[in-house]
Amino acid sequence: MSLSKQLLILITLIFLFVFSVNFLLSVGNIKSYLEVESKIHVQDTATSLGLSLSPHMVDVHDPIIRTMMNAIFDQGYYKQIRLIDIDGEELISLINTEKLDGVPQWLINLMPIQPATATTEINSGWSISGVLSVTNNPGYAYLKLYQQAKTSLKTAIIIFIAAILLLFTTLRLTLKPLKKIEKQADDISLGNFTTINELPWTTEVKSVGQAMNSMSLKIGNMIARLNTKVTSLTENLKRDPLTKLLNQAAFDVKLKQLLASGQSGYATFIKIGDLAHISKEKGHQIVDELLINFAKILVEPEQDNITAYRLYGSEFSLICSNFTNESIIEFAESLKQRIAKLGLDYELKDLVHIGIIKFERSSDFAQLAPAMIEAYEQARKIGNNAYCIKEDSIRSMTGNDWRTAIQNVIDNNMPEITLTSEAYNYAGTEPVQVMEEAFVNVHNNAGIDLSIATFFSMAQEFDLEIELDKCIVGNIVATVDQSSRAVPITVNLSMASIASTTFRTWLGNKLTDAHDPALFVFSLSAYAAEKELAIFADFNLFVKSLGAQVLLKRYTSDLIPVDLLKQLNIDFIRLARDLTTDIEANPDKENLLNIIHEVTSLLDIRVIAEGVSNNNDFELVKQIGIYGIGR
Repeated sequence: MSLSKQLLILITLIFLFVFSVNFLLSVGNIKSYLEVESKIHVQDTATSLGLSLSPHMVDVHDPIIRTMMNAIFDQGYYKQIRLIDIDGEELISLINTEKLDGVPQWLINLMPIQPATATTEINSGWSISGVLSVTNNPGYAYLKLYQQAKTSLKTAIIIFIAAILLLFTTLRLTLKPLKKIEKQADDISLGNFTTINELPWTTEVKSVGQAMNSMSLKIGNMIARLNTKVTSLTENLKRDPLTKLLNQAAFDVKLKQLLASGQSGYATFIKIGDLAHISKEKGHQIVDELLINFAKILVEPEQDNITAYRLYGSEFSLICSNFTNESIIEFAESLKQRIAKLGLDYELKDLVHIGIIKFERSSDFAQLAPAMIEAYEQARKIGNNAYCIKEDSIRSMTGNDWRTAIQNVIDNNMPEITLTSEAYNYAGTEPVQVMEEAFVNVHNNAGIDLSIATFFSMAQEFDLEIELDKCIVGNIVATVDQSSRAVPITVNLSMASIASTTFRTWLGNKLTDAHDPALFVFSLSAYAAEKELAIFADFNLFVKSLGAQVLLKRYTSDLIPVDLLKQLNIDFIRLARDLTTDIEANPDKENLLNIIHEVTSLLDIRVIAEGVSNNNDFELVKQIGIYGIGR
């Protein structure tokens, strides 16, 4: 119940109590006053009438006596006027038996008024000739009492209504700032650290508003600082300290992202020959200088579709996305000339060799590295600073083969569901399982297992990802319901399904029939979510309305800043494996994990770390306080 309603009810009850007591006391006082007035009135009437009758009491049968008594009695204010002689014999008795209309019986029963009676002796000369008694009619007292009560009640109701209206208006003005504070609190919980510019005039509410503004600014500034620090640490983790080129982990992530999004191009493996011999002859400083200048040559053609990497030691790589055969040859020739020129500066005629391999949607990531090495070895046989380009050497299946395999899995409901990648919370004395992932195995007609990443990528190529997701999700729901599990299960989805209203309708019906929708945690990679953040956030609200949960997987802060996480309406993030690998070797990783943990704790988002195989890494991640750790 709102505060305004509580105050209205409280004040109404207080008013009714005060009014009831005051009303009863007022009516009682009026009743007492009327009773006293009646006694005085009948006494005055009896006295004045007795004096008027006194001269005529010489003859008790004188008709003027009755006439005078009737004149008084006919006014209707009296219930009875009675005249008796000295011997007690009744001479005249006038009685009014009519009831006065307009007075409810309940009032008469509730507040009885006794008729007032007054007597007076009538003298004739020096002797008493009779006794006159006058009794008032209480109906007039009741009528006066009833009229006064109605007037008091009407006045009280008018005052009550006016007071309630005034109170309601005052409460609206007083409590209106609380609505702003409530909205501010909701904004803060959503990660929007707003402030109230127009503070209320009520002292107490103003103090609350100032405290909320102070808290919002402090948390917002803190998260902004942490986000800046996370961005800096993430950038450091991605780059080689000497050449400032991106490193091996960044190369793997980029290539996987290109394959998943269906882009094609060329990946190159470049290695400086016998770097140890160069170092022995020319010294470490010359070698570092050579590596730095060589890195500059790789990034010299500033193009968005060319990215340079230093993999390890003397090994470098380039990813040239959306390149054709003609453009890669032209680029390779230009690169060869620049490398040859650099070699002359250091008196090295044969500086490097370059292996170039083409990749496309159907390429298997695991086969790319061996293919690049193979091309590199062939380049070494060609000549100084030579390159070798290999086309179509890593495709395991044709496009038609992939379409057939995908359609076969969908039509025959053939995905094999395995629950794996268990994550545990180690905060207590015993580890508690908090998450596991539904992993999908698929194979072709020959029974050969297929790369699941390539399988999904090719499904996207043939616009079959929504049907494939329906098939897989349906199997996962059935598997979970049949196994009566109690641990949340991660279910991977494609962006096409997340954006599809048809899929949402289907998913809503599926989860309605599920045993426990809260067990299903639908996930999307940070790379895919970053491209459609608004759609992803909207889908997450839809999923939460069904009682399920949402996870953002392979998370790194360079894709989605930590200060935007709350706006996505997610429950979990699963860190990219590189962030929890070889932590001791790179202190920046520990700092980054601490900051991510701190920010997500403020935003009420739980963090999962998977694939933490090294014991030292596990202890560090556990010490930081990560919610779930998978080994």
